[in-house]
This record gives sequence, C-alpha cells and structure tokens, in this order.
Amino acid sequence: MGFYVASAELGRVGETVVASTLAEFRSQGLEPDRFAMSLLLHPGKLTLGDPPLEAPVGFGYRSAEPFYPCSVVKLFYLVAAQARLAEGAIQFHEALDLAMRDMMLYSSNTATNYVIDLVTGTTGDTLLDEAALGDWSHRRQWVNRYFAGLGWPELSSINVSQKLMDDVRYGRERQLLGPAGQNHNRLTTDATARLIYELFRGRVVDPEHSWAVLDYLRRPLDPEWVAAEPLAQVTGFFGEPMPTGTRLWSKSGWSGWLRDPISSWGRHDAAYCEPPSGPAFTLVAFTQGKTISQNFRCLPFIAASVLQELARL
Repeated sequence: MGFYVASAELGRVGETVVASTLAEFRSQGLEPDRFAMSLLLHPGKLTLGDPPLEAPVGFGYRSAEPFYPCSVVKLFYLVAAQARLAEGAIQFHEALDLAMRDMMLYSSNTATNYVIDLVTGTTGDTLLDEAALGDWSHRRQWVNRYFAGLGWPELSSINVSQKLMDDVRYGRERQLLGPAGQNHNRLTTDATARLIYELFRGRVVDPEHSWAVLDYLRRPLDPEWVAAEPLAQVTGFFGEPMPTGTRLWSKSGWSGWLRDPISSWGRHDAAYCEPPSGPAFTLVAFTQGKTISQNFRCLPFIAASVLQELARL
C-alpha cells in the first residue's frame, strides 16, 4: 500500500492482468513467485509543476518483494547524479551528459559505471585492505544514504550500490558484493513505481533536475525512431504495444547468464504512460527465470493487458 490507495475496481484490473499473464506464460517459465507488478492509475496527467494531485490508486502483486533489478537500477543512478549536480558536488560536462543519455537510452553499463564513479567518488579496481575498503565502501554507499534520506517506506529493502557488470566481479567490486553475493542491487516494483511518480510530482530533486531526468527517460514511439534505435528498449518491452500517440517515459532491464545465479536471468520494465485515450498510468513489472528472461512477448503482453483492462473501466 504505502503511497497509493487501493480500490476494488483497480484491484480487479490488476488481478486480471496478473492471472492472464501467468496463464499465458507459466508454460514458458513464468512462475508466480518470480513475478512482481505495481500498477498506479492517475487521476490526471503527471505534468511536472502542476499542483499536487490526490494520491494515485494502486495495485500490487508481490510488489514489496526485492528482485535483482538488472538495468532498472539505472533510473536510481540517474536521479542520484541529478541530485549531486543540484548540490554542486559534481559539475555538468559533455561526457557526463553523454553517459547519462547512453545509460538510459541504450542501457550502457560502461556509461552507468562512469556515472557511479562520479556520483560516489569511487573507482573499481584491485583489492583493498580492511581500512581502505571501509572508506571506499562508505563513499560507494552514498546512493543508498541519499534514497534512505527521502524517508519512503518503499525504499527500506532496496540496495543501489553496485556497478553493472557483464560478468562476475573482481577486486574491490567483489569485496563489496560479499562472499555470498548478499550485497547485490535490490529493488521492488513499489519502490520503482514510487520513484517515477515522485519525479513527476517534483518531490525528489528540484524541478530543473527533475525535468532533466524525465528528458533522459522519454522514449519516442514513432515507427521510424523505433526502427532506427533497435537497442532503445521498446521492442520486447512495454512500449511495443502502445497505441500511436502514446507518450512514454521508461527504463527496462534485462540480464542473461552472468556466471552469478543471483544477477542472471531477469527481464523487467518500468514506465509512466499517457495513452491518447484512457487514463495515465505507471506500470512496473519484474520477471525472473532463464526461459522467461529470453521471452520477448511477456512484457508487451502485460502492457497490452493493462491497456485493455483500463479501457473497460
């Protein structure tokens, strides 16, 4: 529950979407306990700078369960970078602008790790002794402290301190992870949905830097743009079934086999959508499992089901 209020009507929508998704993809590896979803229905468009709207109506399915977030965590790093820029701890420059755009548009891990280094004042490299590791870890944990400072209960179980890797970790990155991988990044669909919602309400960073975050998140959906940007996280994700004229802000995540069972085999998406007709909504879905992570139909099916069910309200 938390920041949104439940309703019987949206509850039926959410339950129908969850049930139909599990029925469609259970045979393709989607298990009920490896799936989570948050759905917010907004009473109006979430235009930054407008007076605050009433709390959104919401639905959650296992929405407080922590998942390895794959690249959805990059949304949190983008917000952290804008917070650092707002306080003057780092300075805007061309390489940072390019890195923030590439980490959101193309989900570049290299770009993301550049942003993390700047935001936290750390670099990944060889092993550290105990004293040096303590100082390094404290600086890397700045992003966690920043989000904890927002005071949202939805953030109580998250961890956003790790870089994004295409393989296992080495050196101090391995030390920070812990011997059993206990310090992997963790997010919930509710935490992610709240961050998106509060960004539009202007209650995370100041309006100037909120606009910057939303600019990086925007995804044009015209066919020419989508065809020209095959890595832009539309095909195979929530944007694929959206009707012409939809405005979409989103960040997806995907991982294959990374030689680490905790961080492998995830497929997620998180989006705020304004269809040309019908209500605006925020949708976040996390799925985990080898087969379902490689399925390009599941996330579009979820988004299409939400559109269909909301049209019946």
